[in-house]
Amino acid sequence: MAEPERFDVVIVGGGPAGQAAAIALAGHSLSIAVIDEQMRPGGQILRQPPAGFTVANWLADRSYAPLKDQLDRFGQLENVSWLGGHSAIGLQAGSIVASGPDGMRTIAADRILIAAGCQDLAVPLPGWTLPGVYAAGGIQAFTKSQQLLAGRRVLLAGTHPLQLIIAAQIVAAGGTVAAVLFAQPRAAMVRALARHPLTALGRLSDLFTARAAMATLARSGTPVRYDVSLSALTGRDRVSGATTSAGDLQCDAAGLCYGFVPQSALPRMAGARMVAAGPAGGWACVHDDWMRTSVPGLYAAGETVGVAGAAAAAAGGELAGLGIALDLGLLDTKAAHRSAQGARRQLARHRAFASLLDTAADPRAFFPAPDSGTIVCRCEDIEHGILSERVSAGDSANAVKLATRCGMGVCQGRNCEPTLLRMISAARGPNDAGFTARFPARPLAIADLLAPD
Repeated sequence: MAEPERFDVVIVGGGPAGQAAAIALAGHSLSIAVIDEQMRPGGQILRQPPAGFTVANWLADRSYAPLKDQLDRFGQLENVSWLGGHSAIGLQAGSIVASGPDGMRTIAADRILIAAGCQDLAVPLPGWTLPGVYAAGGIQAFTKSQQLLAGRRVLLAGTHPLQLIIAAQIVAAGGTVAAVLFAQPRAAMVRALARHPLTALGRLSDLFTARAAMATLARSGTPVRYDVSLSALTGRDRVSGATTSAGDLQCDAAGLCYGFVPQSALPRMAGARMVAAGPAGGWACVHDDWMRTSVPGLYAAGETVGVAGAAAAAAGGELAGLGIALDLGLLDTKAAHRSAQGARRQLARHRAFASLLDTAADPRAFFPAPDSGTIVCRCEDIEHGILSERVSAGDSANAVKLATRCGMGVCQGRNCEPTLLRMISAARGPNDAGFTARFPARPLAIADLLAPD
């Protein structure tokens, strides 16, 4: 690789957290690089159409207005180098290794912020590898960015209320939703929110969005059912139906929505201290009041520190930007604390609501039961029965990885690790540290590795 490109600050992630951090650093004459896998900024929450592609009424719902305003402000920054279409695949002291259209490049900075977002929790069950079965977020990405429909008749199933929003977006795009299935009883979800009514009322906009989605589904005749568990997806060449506790359903696409886990590979690779993220699983990066991690010069914000939604991510990103400015001597302590007051209040409020949502959407008692032949590690085709044998023998996650290749594929364990850790926890308790994060964090072309220095 060529000599490292140097910036004052490198931000990994162009979603709400990364944008907010860059905006907070504006006016300080810093050179900032923002790395993102998407060609255009916005993250998963604001899936922009490709450049030159127009989508009528793109994310017109008013709930997106604050984030779209932030996106506009980010786009006007003059000190930011946007590195879209690049994957951050490695993190070491003071530098990021990224892979893009022109191969690998090293980007160095004294301050690095990881704001890498989250991903859908992968939930293995019989039939989940059939074509036409998606993570619900994947279906939403199609619909948001270009109004593409994953199928003519889409089934959504799981425990997370985001299903309602996705279903309404499918209907608005002209699609048909076979049903929205919640595995938990409706009363349990209501009780979880009712335990802390003031916290719930603090996010009225989200409650109104969910209510509007329910109204859209009611007008379209879409069934929304509770206490209905999914046990298998069926079909020959692609998914054509589902087996549930309430009977069989027909569909030609299915989205699984049991929760979300942080993108944690990069901070784990750097040796940052991590904690269990929440009921859906995964790892969250530990941080202080300025979003500093345990690694000097490394900061984390957004869903990397725990899944709490876009508004929380933006507040955390702003704090990270202010923290970086403070540490670089660009703000004194008094000015930094004064500037951070609003973001701190917002972050606390949104995290409190996220905790309520975690309780209402807790999937742990409702995961479908894989059979012994259900593939858990899709990259390496490792079945549940093989993993069960290794877990019963007392193997750690890393030992299972060495023995079976579970977690050695292109996703580097992002999809299979939560399932394996649940199996280990059920057998011996939640004490396993999970897979050791290794380079590369994302799929990499072998040609890039073989390229001359």
